[in-house]
Amino acid sequence: MEKNKAIIYLSEKGREIAEKIRSIFPEAKLYKFKKELLHEIWNKYNAFIFVSAIGVAIRCIASFIKNKKEDPAIIVIDEEGKNVIPLLGGHSAEANSLSLTIASFIKANPVITTASDLKNLPALDLWIKKTGLKIKNPFLLPKIMAKFNSSKELKIFLNTQVKLPFPKHFSLVSTISEADIIVTNKFIKDVDENNQLVLIPKNLFVGIGFHDWIKEEDLEKTLKEVFKEAGFYWEALSGIATIQKKGSHPALKKLSERYKIKLFAFTSKELNQVNSSSPPGASMKTLGVASVSEQAALFSAFTEFQKAFLCVPKQVFKDLTIAIAEGVYKIKGKLYIVGTGPGDLENLTPKAISILRSSDFIVGYKTYINLIKPLIEDKEILAYGMMEEVERAKIAIKKALEGNVVSLISGGDPGIYGMAGLVLEILSKNSLDLEIEIIPGISALNACASLAGAPLMNDFVAISLSDRLTPWDVIEKRLHLAGKGDFVIVLYNPKSKGRKEHLSKAKNVLLSYRKSETPVAIIKGAFRKNQEIILTTLKKIDLYPIDMQTTIIIGNSNSFIFKNWLITPRGYEVKYGEKLQFSSPSLG
Repeated sequence: MEKNKAIIYLSEKGREIAEKIRSIFPEAKLYKFKKELLHEIWNKYNAFIFVSAIGVAIRCIASFIKNKKEDPAIIVIDEEGKNVIPLLGGHSAEANSLSLTIASFIKANPVITTASDLKNLPALDLWIKKTGLKIKNPFLLPKIMAKFNSSKELKIFLNTQVKLPFPKHFSLVSTISEADIIVTNKFIKDVDENNQLVLIPKNLFVGIGFHDWIKEEDLEKTLKEVFKEAGFYWEALSGIATIQKKGSHPALKKLSERYKIKLFAFTSKELNQVNSSSPPGASMKTLGVASVSEQAALFSAFTEFQKAFLCVPKQVFKDLTIAIAEGVYKIKGKLYIVGTGPGDLENLTPKAISILRSSDFIVGYKTYINLIKPLIEDKEILAYGMMEEVERAKIAIKKALEGNVVSLISGGDPGIYGMAGLVLEILSKNSLDLEIEIIPGISALNACASLAGAPLMNDFVAISLSDRLTPWDVIEKRLHLAGKGDFVIVLYNPKSKGRKEHLSKAKNVLLSYRKSETPVAIIKGAFRKNQEIILTTLKKIDLYPIDMQTTIIIGNSNSFIFKNWLITPRGYEVKYGEKLQFSSPSLG
């Protein structure tokens, strides 16, 4: 859940920490503490971050807090920035997760006191929230959570078809009596609701055919009677469906709005994509479908969950027919492909930080994962070695298809020699339906250019010297064309243990188009501990220790070096001439 954050500080020292926190939450608002502040802003935010003593925060919020369901996240950070304490709303308002994000960024100690987090257990209430299951007996949730924290295991009995990402501490059982949790859309007489938590999936879809004079109260009454007769929980109702010409009927619209259920209206062509179990009735002649109720129920269930079956065949009542279909319940996962830039936390975008913190699984190359480890230590991490890109992409897709939120990290920007292309290729090749979002990051060419000066101020090309995926003759052809076109050239993957001669070969190609004194910047380990910047010339380019963490920027015919900067003119001197001259004001 996206948080509207208020950061409250008392002193100028506290303001420094508040400003640093806001750099990762740019939408957050800063407030200087004053006595009446909370009265003015309490209802505007769902997360309050105090940079103060814990006693100050407690006294401020005491008269406002209500209950676990309504209270915002309250976090306290001491003015030295040493500790981050989620004071209120650890799970319910996601204060724990927010505290871990802040602590990792400001290099502080997160003081987490929630029992499940201390024991490295998944939070049951957050899992239920994520899956969208409805709790039938919510009074029992604290007792089941306490039992989970004690036994470190929960046993689940499934009484309906579901495909959910169950945490590793959850185990499925075959008998009701041994279960702690029952997942069902139907009443079961043997369930002890005082000791067994009942979770209801919204996976039932009602199809109806009706006369235009039907009233909302009659429709609701008949529907509830059908549910009661079949033993279904009303809370399991996900949607109501009918044929398109009936979809705007007031009775349907009011019922769907009141119970916050989806309303589907399908064309006869759509409905005929599924078969009716009942023989064709009058609707075949008038509407072109065998059974509006059965086909609408099934098609709506298929639309939502792709797999479904008819559980209550068409029932005929005065003025309407009703059928119920059950979908194989699942939640939609999502795959983020996250650019982590150079790898240090300060150069991650705020959105990348937010996405990584909200993900269930983090997948990536070991080196890149280690660079952001403080931010993701509490996540499920799947780390892979060099040249295992396909395995990384496949496991990330698999976990997302199972209903998880997954971040596949990619150094630099995922769309520049990164993981985005590979993932999309696999999805395309296998016709997979998965929600994807690509989170841009600072690419190596951006990062390295900023350290070298302004070498990319005019047209440039990026060329990788790795021939693992691109044949060398193709790379060589591109080097010739880039040299001939007088482009600034950014070389990725210039040298590895298995490719020691490629850089020298590239140099020789470019020397046929460039002067030997063409300025070059060699940047190793940009924004990392081993960072090194070397300004040299094209003829000396292969005389330095260069590896796969190195990016090389080769200037064009107009590039030059001034002090410690490599500069490529944009053309301002040609256009503006003397206007570029700078006259210092007189000091006398």
